[in-house]
Amino acid sequence: MKVLLNSGFSDVPVPSPYDVEDVFNFHKTLPGYAPTPLIFLNQAARALGVESILVKDEGKRFGLKAFKALGASYAVFCLLRERSGGILTPDEFLTEKGRQLSEDVTFSCATDGNHGRAVAWIARLLGRPAVIFMPQGSVPARIEAIESEGAEVIVVEGGYDEAVRCAAAGGECGKHLVIADTGYPGYMNIPRYIQLGYLTLFREVSLQLRDQGERSPDLVFLQAGVGAFASSAALFFSDPSRDPRLISVEPIAVDCLFRSAEAGDGQPHSIESAGQTIMAGLNCETPSHTAWPLIRDRFNAFVSIEDHYAAEAMQRLAVEGVVAGESGAAGLAALIALRKGKPEFLKEKLRVNHTTRILVINTEADTDPDGYYRIVGKTADEVEGIT
Repeated sequence: MKVLLNSGFSDVPVPSPYDVEDVFNFHKTLPGYAPTPLIFLNQAARALGVESILVKDEGKRFGLKAFKALGASYAVFCLLRERSGGILTPDEFLTEKGRQLSEDVTFSCATDGNHGRAVAWIARLLGRPAVIFMPQGSVPARIEAIESEGAEVIVVEGGYDEAVRCAAAGGECGKHLVIADTGYPGYMNIPRYIQLGYLTLFREVSLQLRDQGERSPDLVFLQAGVGAFASSAALFFSDPSRDPRLISVEPIAVDCLFRSAEAGDGQPHSIESAGQTIMAGLNCETPSHTAWPLIRDRFNAFVSIEDHYAAEAMQRLAVEGVVAGESGAAGLAALIALRKGKPEFLKEKLRVNHTTRILVINTEADTDPDGYYRIVGKTADEVEGIT
């Protein structure tokens, strides 16, 4: 495990040029929308010596087992709204008006699994084709889930960055409209829309806490691949003087955000090649250029963890009836890792004690059912029957 306080952290609020209610109201028009559960992990809180741990369970989002549809759907809506001259409303998105605006589009992206399924899902709802690029060695169950939405899947010879390059090539030659969650020079607007789309998750958390009469968390652990999701938390929790402390979590085998922060020059840095990790959704070699500045300026610390902590977190979550995949369990895994391996950092630098309230996000359920069973020893159905 590696830990790093953010030397680039700014105590100035992150600029927030967005309307969270605009995003939230859009998602409420989508078929199957419902707020995902916010659950108290009472056993884990006692074991880890804090007042409370809450988990936002995104495994329940739209029946897709992951949170990614929030970003993909909002990005596509923004693009079609631009095509309409700004007059397309959320209620019209999946009607004939929205389908006409997308009638010449083949959607595409690179993915480790969850984002690709989300893009394929939106394409299907609009009646359009999708072509999804995946890294070599992708889990068959994740490929099949994308294909179940009617998309074509192309597995590339290489890692996630190679899949990004292949998707980008299709966009550059005009064959596809690429809905990517990683920004790079010349491709910045769509990743920003995706980052905004994730704001709905945090808006739901704030409303759920209010309705339950609970105060805000003191600390939020956020898994980070290219950083799109983490940067959304930086936007929502934009004021460090009143909002929770934010902690980035990555696999130690592939931690491009950690290394970018460690470099200390304020720039995003790629790693040479992605290492092997069970946290497939976080196996990313290059930070998103739209996400990195927000993370650099707002996050309090960076943590890189070994895979066995993710496995332990999956097991702890299962005991409390929460089905979390390898990447989904990463936030809780970081807390476990710090408690076991860096307790002084947890106490002195992150100011965690018995009164601390912590929020983690389960970003995915059992998107690899066989892998989930190998780690937890139960199926998702068996785990959900525990509570």
